[in-house]
Amino acid sequence: MGILFAIDRIIPVSHGATCAFLDEDHKLVQPIQDYESAVPAEYVRAYGFIRPGFDETQSPSLPLGLNLGCQIFWHSRRAPVMFARVRWILNYPQYWAWRLTGALCNEVTSMGCHTDLWCPERKGFSSLAVKQGWADLFPPMLRAWESTATLRRDLADAAGLPPSVKVCVGAHDTNAALASVIVDGETSPALLSTGTWYIAMAPGASPKGLVPQRDCLANVDVFGRPVPCARFMGGRVYENIVGGSEVDEAALRAVMRKGTAGLPVFLDTQGLCPGLNGGVPVLGETAEEKAAIGLLYVALMTSACLDLVHADDQLLIEGPAAGNALLCGLIAALRPGLVVVENNCNAVTLGAARLAFYDRPAPRPRPRQVVTPVLRDDIRRYRELWRGRVTAELAA
Repeated sequence: MGILFAIDRIIPVSHGATCAFLDEDHKLVQPIQDYESAVPAEYVRAYGFIRPGFDETQSPSLPLGLNLGCQIFWHSRRAPVMFARVRWILNYPQYWAWRLTGALCNEVTSMGCHTDLWCPERKGFSSLAVKQGWADLFPPMLRAWESTATLRRDLADAAGLPPSVKVCVGAHDTNAALASVIVDGETSPALLSTGTWYIAMAPGASPKGLVPQRDCLANVDVFGRPVPCARFMGGRVYENIVGGSEVDEAALRAVMRKGTAGLPVFLDTQGLCPGLNGGVPVLGETAEEKAAIGLLYVALMTSACLDLVHADDQLLIEGPAAGNALLCGLIAALRPGLVVVENNCNAVTLGAARLAFYDRPAPRPRPRQVVTPVLRDDIRRYRELWRGRVTAELAA
């Protein structure tokens, strides 16, 4: 099979809250931690005494390894001899840039992704990172679209690529999705980025007033600007509750008439309604009813996250949810502004491509499809029922 496309650049994009430790000889000091691996409780407690406040970092206290600062603290305290060998800390996209080129760099979207290590207002390291000496272990900061170096010769030869292929610095995946709508300076709609996490993002809005106890935070975009965000594990919840079950409007109407409501569940994360974590959120008598309750639940939770960041105008949905017409229709029915999706729903890929070709003229605007609201009156009445149930459970 012949070559279909010429490859002349690569840009790494990955999830956040993950880093690699390298020694002076550029070798991994230990395996890279999965951010869903729990940090032992005694280290979490000790870390709580030194982590900076939300007003400085816009980073809420999160469970497991979702605060990168907590991961680093744990490893520095549990194995000080090992940690003394650490010369470089690389965020995960920049780890792959290093693997591909041997060049070391750092980038702002990963630094500003609920790490506790970054101060968005100052556009610099947090007091924690400075006081602990960790700031000195990160390489120099570059822009996501800048080229670090060209592809290592051995990798180029193995892949049949020219050694002139350049490798960009790379970015955090959610911010790559956001880059697809902000890089060219267009008026930016609110963005619902979907995958494992459903993240409501309001570019251009003020991060003032965010409530960290409700899983609100400010991510940092590719230009270093804080972006108010609220989130929940929508993709994980959807998979667990709805799965491959078929849901139609008749099933949704039946559930709403019956008044069965799914309560918030957050799969070990803090969540929108602290105090309701854990448990089984959906009690359906049949698989179809359970799936319908689950779909309504995801739509209601999504709308609640958008409310938290005051995303009241146009909303762009990207990722797997953009291909779910019924879910998008329910979200549109709950929102005060226009809801749109793109024909190509993977904004992470589109944003990464736009960053990789930042030095080229912008492509023509991509067509967006307006989402038709589904069951508007029914789901708005159901939302009031759901809110009442949540309030009652919190008060119990």
